[in-house]
Amino acid sequence: MDSLRAETGDKAELSIYGSLFFLASSIAGSILAQGVAGLLVLAHVLTWSFLTSSEISRQLRSRRFWFFLFSLVLLSAVAVGGEKDISMAGLELSSEGILTGMGMAIRAVTIVIATSTFARVASIGELSSLFARLGMRELGFLLGTALNLLPLVQRTSANALLAVRLRGGFRRNRLRSLQKMAVTILVNSLRYSDDIVCAAESRAFGGVQPNPTPVVVTKADRVLLASSIMFYSAVMLFKSQW
Repeated sequence: MDSLRAETGDKAELSIYGSLFFLASSIAGSILAQGVAGLLVLAHVLTWSFLTSSEISRQLRSRRFWFFLFSLVLLSAVAVGGEKDISMAGLELSSEGILTGMGMAIRAVTIVIATSTFARVASIGELSSLFARLGMRELGFLLGTALNLLPLVQRTSANALLAVRLRGGFRRNRLRSLQKMAVTILVNSLRYSDDIVCAAESRAFGGVQPNPTPVVVTKADRVLLASSIMFYSAVMLFKSQW
């Protein structure tokens, strides 16, 4: 991994093939793996997320993200049937429900991290080229634009929420403050989308291109494929043993 980062700079560069494989394998692994195997899949996803994107750590530091996971575990502990053998803060909880909720939380973290990483590293141009070979060039551009909007919407939402709080917006008339916050997020997203469309038009995106630019498979793609095959084979062997 160190040699990979040394050749590619601060982060490993995945092509659209590697990005799609990372997303698909992460989601499939999180669904199929259970218990300790699910934690191993999460560790694998986090490793590659840190290698390919430096902004994942910011999402992991979000209190709202961890509050959502805690709520998921708590709701599962209360709602799942079985013996209520744990008492906490006046609530009767089920240990079986806690384990179920933790499994759901691990899957949620894995899928969210994989999707966020894919949104940050996937190239609109390469995605368009890939779909162009399938005869759906515009669809690839739309998907790439939508995916790249996700990090922008997250940053805009956090900045808008902070600005509203600093101005005391939620102290009075909370509904109006939420409306202004939603308008701010929508306007910034539309402005960014318009910039992308203008840039695409300036490069004659709508023109005829019979030979799409080929997607180059990078060294990071090959390392990801090899490491994923070995890792998931070891996880399946681990599950069969235990």
